[in-house]
Amino acid sequence: MNINNQWTFNTMGHPMGYVAAFICLGALIAPSALVAAKAELKVIAIDYPPFTTENIEGDNGIAFRLLRQALSDSELRVNPDIYSTARAHKLIRTGHWCASFYPPKEASEQLVNIPLAEQPIKLGLYRKRQEGPFRWDDLRELSGSQVAYLRAVARDGIGLDMTNAGLVIFNVESVRQGLQLLAKGRVDYAFADNVSGAIILNELGLDTNDYQFSQSLFRALPMGIWLNLSCEQALKAHQVLTQRGQGIQ
Repeated sequence: MNINNQWTFNTMGHPMGYVAAFICLGALIAPSALVAAKAELKVIAIDYPPFTTENIEGDNGIAFRLLRQALSDSELRVNPDIYSTARAHKLIRTGHWCASFYPPKEASEQLVNIPLAEQPIKLGLYRKRQEGPFRWDDLRELSGSQVAYLRAVARDGIGLDMTNAGLVIFNVESVRQGLQLLAKGRVDYAFADNVSGAIILNELGLDTNDYQFSQSLFRALPMGIWLNLSCEQALKAHQVLTQRGQGIQ
């Protein structure tokens, strides 16, 4: 009996022969199936191009690109969960999350921020261009002015600072909506950052030279990922990112 006939006899004569044959074949044509699946790291974010977005297939923006790159050799798979600002704010307040590009109210031993890039994101205001620099020494200098600001966080942090300084907040759902109101002359200022603001103005068909971003800033923050260390996947991400020098302990 030749080898081929013997192989035919063994597989056909014994049901387990089929199993053995398929296992061998599977190992040859689909080795990835034998590799353990990566753990899912769910990341909360809002639609805030160019940093986080659900509109760019397979990319999801600069922030997700940096995070995926930093975790590329880890056992974690980044899964974006894009929500409205109000929904993201509510989810973060519950404390039941693993990772987020939307910030919690404050950092703690359990909630930590790991920078993903060296250059900070500058948070300030846009106005229509006027003579002279756009700056303030005291926010109260803008008292009485209307400013477009995100509805979901209007009562906290920067929103509270503006209210206490006498600015009148015009609630909007997105930075884009705020800049549209500024272009139409319905508000005096619009909250934005130094990167996405210019991009959005271009997308709206507006000349960026007609607008000024403030020299005075509310915050200058590193582009980073917030991790809730009570979550197992977040703890793994923290270990990987800090070991690679993405942040500090």
